[in-house]
Amino acid sequence: MNQNHVKNIWNQWSDTWYLKYRTDEAISKIAANPESAFHPTTLSMIKTAFPDLLGKKICVPSSGDNHAVFAFHLMGAKVTSCDISERQLENSSRIAEQHGWDIEFVCDDTMKLGHVNSDEYDFVYTSNGVHIWITDLNSM
Repeated sequence: MNQNHVKNIWNQWSDTWYLKYRTDEAISKIAANPESAFHPTTLSMIKTAFPDLLGKKICVPSSGDNHAVFAFHLMGAKVTSCDISERQLENSSRIAEQHGWDIEFVCDDTMKLGHVNSDEYDFVYTSNGVHIWITDLNSM
């Protein structure tokens, strides 16, 4: 699938279908319990690898609704959110700003990540939803 097509779809979805992920209720749930943003098995794996996220640098390519990004930040990490959709990042950046959350947002193609530095992060996280649209997993 053409990357411009993917970008256009996500920009459109950000302002329509993805609204439900930005409700006050959805964001308040994450703020009250950041760990709720992760499936229990995923959370267990993260905690095994990083029992304490305080000060860890985490990159989240294809950040989508940014729930994981918000959660990682609230768990003490320094987070960079990368997404191909400017609208997803704008909407998520607005939420972070409203809450005073210091999160870096970078518009970038997950398949290239040319706007982030290599070897700068302790951890790179993508959800399983990302992998359904990646055309070449080996390249990723």
